[in-house]
Amino acid sequence: MLASFLRTVKRDLRSSELAALLVALTLSVAALSSVSFLADRMQRAFEFDARQLLAADLLLVADLPLPERFIQEAKERELSSAQTVVFPSMATVGSQSKLASLKAVSTSYPLRGSLQVSPQQVNSTPPGGSVWADPAMLSALQAKVGNQMSLGDKTFLISGILERELDRGAGFMNFAPRVMMSLEDLPATGLIGLGSRVTYRLLLAGSDQAISAYEKWATQWIESEGLRGMRIETLENAQPVMRKTLERAERFLSLVALLTAMVAAVAIALSARRYVLKQADVCAVMKCLGASQKTILLNQIKVLGALCLLATIMGSTIAYGVQEVLIRILGNLVFANLPSLSLWPLAWSVLFSSCLLIGFAGPPLLSLVMISPVRLIRKELGSVNIKVLWVALFGLMTCLALIAIAAQDWKLASWVAASFGAAVALFTLVSWGSLRILNILLVKWGAQNFALRFALTAQARRSGFAVMQITALGIALMALLLILLLRQDLLSTWQGNIPVDAPNRFMINVQEDQKPSITQSLLDAGVAKPSFSPMVRARLVEVNGKTIGPNDYVDENARRLVDREFNLSYTEQLPEGNRITSGKWIDGSAPQVSLEAGIAKTLKLKLGDQMTFELAGEKVTAPITSLRKLDWSSMKVNFFVIMPPAMLEQMPQSWITSYYQDAAIEGLDYRLAQAYPNLTIVDVATSLRQIQDVLDRLSSVLGLLFAFTIAAAILVLVAAIAATQDERFRSAALLKAVGASRALLRKIALAELLIIGVLAGALAGLAAGMAAWALGRFILEIEFNAFAQSLAMGISFGVVACLLAGFRFQRKIQTATAMECLREI
Repeated sequence: MLASFLRTVKRDLRSSELAALLVALTLSVAALSSVSFLADRMQRAFEFDARQLLAADLLLVADLPLPERFIQEAKERELSSAQTVVFPSMATVGSQSKLASLKAVSTSYPLRGSLQVSPQQVNSTPPGGSVWADPAMLSALQAKVGNQMSLGDKTFLISGILERELDRGAGFMNFAPRVMMSLEDLPATGLIGLGSRVTYRLLLAGSDQAISAYEKWATQWIESEGLRGMRIETLENAQPVMRKTLERAERFLSLVALLTAMVAAVAIALSARRYVLKQADVCAVMKCLGASQKTILLNQIKVLGALCLLATIMGSTIAYGVQEVLIRILGNLVFANLPSLSLWPLAWSVLFSSCLLIGFAGPPLLSLVMISPVRLIRKELGSVNIKVLWVALFGLMTCLALIAIAAQDWKLASWVAASFGAAVALFTLVSWGSLRILNILLVKWGAQNFALRFALTAQARRSGFAVMQITALGIALMALLLILLLRQDLLSTWQGNIPVDAPNRFMINVQEDQKPSITQSLLDAGVAKPSFSPMVRARLVEVNGKTIGPNDYVDENARRLVDREFNLSYTEQLPEGNRITSGKWIDGSAPQVSLEAGIAKTLKLKLGDQMTFELAGEKVTAPITSLRKLDWSSMKVNFFVIMPPAMLEQMPQSWITSYYQDAAIEGLDYRLAQAYPNLTIVDVATSLRQIQDVLDRLSSVLGLLFAFTIAAAILVLVAAIAATQDERFRSAALLKAVGASRALLRKIALAELLIIGVLAGALAGLAAGMAAWALGRFILEIEFNAFAQSLAMGISFGVVACLLAGFRFQRKIQTATAMECLREI
């Protein structure tokens, strides 16, 4: 029985229409499963052992040293504890210097899980006087195990390579190379001073009951004491930044995969329709020979089942390879070690694809059950049964529900669906209008060009299919072009807007008495005289006399701003690149605040509002007297909050400056780091390269997934061309009968494909260019004007795709005789 079934499937797959349906369904399974496999593995990496992501059972995180009360309480409750301190600092080996993410750990770290270090170490943490560095740091410093590394005032032995650190997190500084040292050695480095951005962590481990009780106590204590800049992380919310980032990425990638599946669904429907037309006569003959509706129904169910089975096997195999490629592309942006694959993502993808098959291919295939023997004479299909319509409705509604589940956000799913629907509607309308206008213009001015006139007339007769071809290909090309533009042109434009001599170094943590000597050092090295700006750390505690906290805001950005410390500054002159958008610049020594306009919008502040900051144990209150727009492309030091000198100049402060350092000036960073160990010097060029690397990886992932979308769109194009092949063969037969040459048929075919490719590519290029312009103007605040390039790329891609999709089919028509063309109908 199985052998008979397999023979039947093999025979059916000889049909090009059924093969196209199988390919479309395989694409759906492959696109969905590849993303689902990756997302499932990352999610299970959190759930598999969340304790290792914390290196503890409970974690207290603060931007100031933790009060001793928390440590004492942990001891009284007999909880194991460890401490870490993380901050950016310059690391030097020989004449090479590099900004590192320095992590000082106590001897009991980690409480859960373990570090992976080579060569294998006796201790679980770096011994006193030594450090462990990750491979990226050693590569940047051209160092190896056994070399000496300078950190601030102290020199350390590099005793190991830090291969794995699960609790690293996803903050920007954590993408910088890691250097790990003993917490006991930290004071000797002299690195932490006023203005240093430091993250303090207290790690705790114990029984679930003891940890739960401590968490409840710590939460109440934080609230009762009004402690700010402190949060608690548990097994349920481990690595919140990374969780949120990966959740957003998972949703977006899932929606991309679903878009591919929906585009493939159109190919499924078109291929199924063509297959039904081919099978109609066969089913009519079976009816004449006594076959019942049940027999024909069982045959079609077998066909659907076989398609599902084959698509699942082939699609999951492709998906496995693709998700491995995705992991390699993402590199260290995801976990170093992911759990093995599970079958749930595959089951979900098969469920979705089955719904697609039932909703889009089921109705045409099931309509074969209603075929009448009269079909052999009258060549018409039976009417659509109400049961078939219910099957289609069930499949479509299930697909929509699964889309919303995959997005995990009804608002996001609705927005994407509405945007996609609007793009489809717009492309449909424009393509239909363009075909009509071209036809009218050709009738008026192009009467001599028979091939072009015939092609446009044919497109007008079957305008529905022509519009569908143009729209499907246009949407897929728009998605691909947008990725290419974002990956290349927007970032290049952003970097191109930065002046050639814009500052490429930021120097932080400068002390008052160091300014003259640092200035002289820079001048001696050939750097222009720097301008130092004061920086005072403070926390916003009140607005209009009302105490505020993160819980008073819904917006995530506002909550983060209120919870962290602000960098305040003071000056009497409006900084270069700052522009007053409303109000009046600082005048005199009276209390007043000049606030950046974006921050004011996020925190819902306006002119006249009173802001109270707490700094060095004192409260400073002043009204907002002006709002400013900042020029971020200048790469100069900018501040969100500026006050008069009289308000802040007596407060504890450090200084910051930015300057341009020519590439020919070698070793300056090293000499400054050696002379002033407390300094943090940020090489902006390195940071930009780091950002570009992350963007390149993410865009490569999107590009790989959109390759599925392009393949699905080409399938739609091929299926749409095949769907009109009867009429094409009829037209070819008539033309051959009246003496049309192969050259003329070639010209007609070329004209048809060029019309589709040019219109689809032009629509895609214009839409992608407008989307990139809007993103650059309103999100990145840069000017983007590569519309010509976008249009040229769109038309080129569209024409190539159409020529490739239609070549084989058109060649078949050209080589066939008039009688052979009629037999194909």
